[in-house]
Amino acid sequence: MSANIHGLFWFPNLADKFVLWGQEITLYEVRNKTDRQAEPVKYRLPNISANFLATENRYQYARVVQPSYHKHRPIIAVGLGDGKVGVCDFHDVVDNSWEYTPRQQRMCLSLAWNELDTNVLAIGHDRYRSDSCITIWDIEHGLPKESGPNFFGVSESAHSLCWDKNHRVLIAGMNQKQIKLFDLRQNTATCQSIQTKTVYGLAVAPNGYLCSFFDSIIMLWDLRAIDRPLKQIQSAKNHLQLSWCPTRSSLLTSLQRESPYITLYDIRCVDVENSREVYSVKKQLLPFHTKYHGSHKGYTLTALSWHNTDFERALLLSETGNVMDFRLPISILTASTNHKKLPLLLQRPLSNASQNTPANGSGDFATIGTTINSHIIDSNLLKEDLVKETRERALSDYGLKTDAKRLSAYLKNVWFSLANLYRMEEKLTGLKTILGIGISHTSEAFMNTSRIESHVLQWPDFINNSNSLICYRSEQRDKALKLCGWAFEQDLERFISTLCENKEYSRAAMIYVFHLKILGACDILSKAVDQSRDPSMFRIAAIALSSFNADRSVAIWRNQRSMANMQIQDAHLRTIFSFLTTENENYDSVLMEEGISLADRVAFACKYLSENKLSDYVKLQIQKSIEKGDLNGLLLTGESHDGINILQAYMDSTFDMQTVALIAINYFHRDLYNDQRIQFWITSYMDCLNSWGFWEKRAELEIKIANLRSSNRPARTVYLSCNFCSKSVSNASQDDRLRTASSNVNKLSSCPSCRKPLPRCSLCLLHMGTTLNTFPAGEDGHESLGWQSKPFSRWFSWCQTCRHGGHTEHLMQWFRQNSECPVSSCSCRCFDLDAINPATLHDLS
Repeated sequence: MSANIHGLFWFPNLADKFVLWGQEITLYEVRNKTDRQAEPVKYRLPNISANFLATENRYQYARVVQPSYHKHRPIIAVGLGDGKVGVCDFHDVVDNSWEYTPRQQRMCLSLAWNELDTNVLAIGHDRYRSDSCITIWDIEHGLPKESGPNFFGVSESAHSLCWDKNHRVLIAGMNQKQIKLFDLRQNTATCQSIQTKTVYGLAVAPNGYLCSFFDSIIMLWDLRAIDRPLKQIQSAKNHLQLSWCPTRSSLLTSLQRESPYITLYDIRCVDVENSREVYSVKKQLLPFHTKYHGSHKGYTLTALSWHNTDFERALLLSETGNVMDFRLPISILTASTNHKKLPLLLQRPLSNASQNTPANGSGDFATIGTTINSHIIDSNLLKEDLVKETRERALSDYGLKTDAKRLSAYLKNVWFSLANLYRMEEKLTGLKTILGIGISHTSEAFMNTSRIESHVLQWPDFINNSNSLICYRSEQRDKALKLCGWAFEQDLERFISTLCENKEYSRAAMIYVFHLKILGACDILSKAVDQSRDPSMFRIAAIALSSFNADRSVAIWRNQRSMANMQIQDAHLRTIFSFLTTENENYDSVLMEEGISLADRVAFACKYLSENKLSDYVKLQIQKSIEKGDLNGLLLTGESHDGINILQAYMDSTFDMQTVALIAINYFHRDLYNDQRIQFWITSYMDCLNSWGFWEKRAELEIKIANLRSSNRPARTVYLSCNFCSKSVSNASQDDRLRTASSNVNKLSSCPSCRKPLPRCSLCLLHMGTTLNTFPAGEDGHESLGWQSKPFSRWFSWCQTCRHGGHTEHLMQWFRQNSECPVSSCSCRCFDLDAINPATLHDLS
C-alpha cells in the first residue's frame, strides 16, 4: 500500500488520528508501542506506531483531500479529477447527500474547511466558461443551490484556498495572477484583489501572516495591510508545499521538489524607528537520513502535516511511501538578528529534549536526530545553552587556531589525534588504509612492506610464567603505533617520562606493562602515590603488581582480579590486571575496555593481534564508532565514506554542527569535499556565522578552505564592474598594456572598456575614481599605485538595498548624524540595516 500514498494529514481537533490518501483513503490512530493489535498486512505502517481503523473505497485516486475541524468524529472532504466532491466520516452507511457535483465537469483543485464554522467547506475548481470556480458548501444545510451567494469567480480558476483564522473571510489564489479576499460576513460578499503570480500554497499563520508561492518564490503578506507584500523569499528549487507550524507563532516550512530536506523559515517583524521590517532565518533538516543511509535516493519528501497541538510535531511522507512521525530536533542554528539581538529559531532546552517525546506518538524513526548521546556530548552543554557555547567557540577562532581553551577533554583528544594523523601523512589517511585492511594485496611493493614478523616475548626473570606472549611487527604496524601516539622501543622511556610529567601515571604504567616492564610500572605507581590526591588505589595496585610472580594460570589470582575490577575506578589499572590474567591470547577484556582511549586499544591490537584478528577488530571499532557517533573513530577511517558516516552520527547525537563542519573543512578537503553532506554542514555553519554577524570569521574560514584545497593563489573573483558593459573597472584585472596606459592618466572617472562615466558619490557628486589624483606620487614615501595605494576611507561603498553609495569617508561622516540614505528621493534607512551605533564610528582614513 505504501507505494500508492500521495498525501497525509493530521486531524486538527482529533489529536491521535490521521489519514493517508492515494489509491484509497485510510484512517489510522496513533498507539503506544506496547498497545499492539492485529491488523492487515496491507495497511501496516512499518515505521510508525499506529493502528488501522477504517478505509474509504468510494473515492479512488483522489485529487485533493482535506480533514475537517470537527471534534467528535473524523470527517474529510475528497475532491476528484472529474470535479465531484464527497464528504465522508468512514462509517459503513453511505449518505449520498454528502456528495456535490458541479454543473460542468472539470478538475477539483483545492478544498478548505472553515475553522470557526466547522460545517462550512470551500471548494475550488478549474476554469470553465460561464461557470463559477468557487463554491461555499454548508454540509449541515444540504447541497448548495445552483445559483446564489455561495458561488464566486465566473470563468476563473481557484488554485488554492484558505480561511482567515479570525474572520469569515475566504482567501483564494486565482488565475495564476491574483489573490482575492472574499468577505462573507455580510449577505452580499465583498471582494478585494491583489495582483501577483504567487497564488499557490495559501496558508495563514497563527499570528495572521499569509504565505503563498510560485515556483521558487515565497511571498509573505499581512492580512491587515495586504496591498503589498511584507517580504519575498527566493529559493534555489521550486516549492512543492508551504505550511505554518501551528504551535509556533511564525515558523514557515517548505518542501521543495525532488529534495529530501525540510526548509524552515523563522519569520520575525521588528519595529525600527516607526517602521516595520521583516526578517527570516533559513534552516534545513534532513529527517529521513540516518547514519546507516549514505544516499538520499528514495527519501525525497512529498508531504508534511503539522500536529495541531503537540509542540513541533509533524507527519512526513517520502516519495517511496514511507511515513514518519517527526519532531524538530534541537538545533545549534538558533541565531539572532542584528536588531536588538532578537532570537530566532528558538528550540526546547537541551536538558528537556528527551522528556518531551510523547508516549503515544513516536515510531522507531522518530527518535532519530532527537536523542542525545550523553557519552559523546560535553556534559557542560547539558546545563548551558548550546547556542551560547557555539557562539563563544566561534569568537575564540575554534577550528582556525590550535589553542582551544573552551573545548571539553573529549574534543581536545579528537582534534589532537586528527592533527597527529594529518601531520604524518599531509592528508587524513586512516589506520584502516595504513594497515592495508580491506585492500587487495597485489602490489609487490605493498607485499614487501607488509611482511609481518612474529616474536615471542620473554617475561622478566622474577615472574614464574609458563605462558608465552607473541607480538607482531611490520612496517605498517610500526607506523600505526606512532600515529596512535605510542613510541618505538628505543624511545619508550622518554615517552613514559613525558606521560609522567603530564601526570598520566596510570596510563604510563599500563603501557609499561604492555611492554612487560613490570618493575618500571611499579616505580611509576609508587611515584603516583606521592602525587595523587587518592593514593590508596595506586598503593594497592603497586603492591599487587609487584607480587605478580606466580604462574598466570592460577585460577585464584584470576578470580581475585575479576572481583577487584568492579571496585577499581581507574580504567588503566583495570586494564593492567586484565592483561596479566589473559589466557590463550584472548585479549577481549583489554580490547573492549572503553575506559581507555581508542588509540591505546588499537595500538595494543597492532602489537598483539594476528593479521586476521586485527582486521576484524578494526572493522568492529569502525562500526561501533558509526553507531555511537564517536569522533575518535576517524583515527581508523580517515577521510572516507565511513568517516563521513561517523560525522553524521555525531551530528545526529549531539547537534554540534560546528565541530562537524570544522572537521570537514580542516581534514576532508580532498577527495570527499564535494560530498552532499559535507557541503550541507559547511553551508549551514557559514549561514549561522552570517546570522550572528560574524562576517570576518566566515571570511577567515573561506580563506582557509581556499588555501587547503589549492596550493595556487585563487584568481580574483570580486571586482567592480561597469553598469553599462559589465566589464571590470579595476586596474588590477586589466592586462599590462591597459594598466600602463591607465597609470599615465592616473584617473578612472570612466570605464576603461566602454568609456561610459562611472557612478557619482551621492555626497561629493564626483565620479568614482577621481579621488585618485588627490595623492601625488611619492606621498608617504610610496609611488602612486592606483586604487591599491588608497586608504579604506577613499574606497567606494554602497547600500545593498537601495544601491546608492559614495566614498566610504563621506558616508561615515553622513551617517554620524543621519540614518536615511543621502539621496533626497530615497527613504531607505541604509545604516539601520547594519545596526551599528553611529557614535561608535571611527575615522578610517
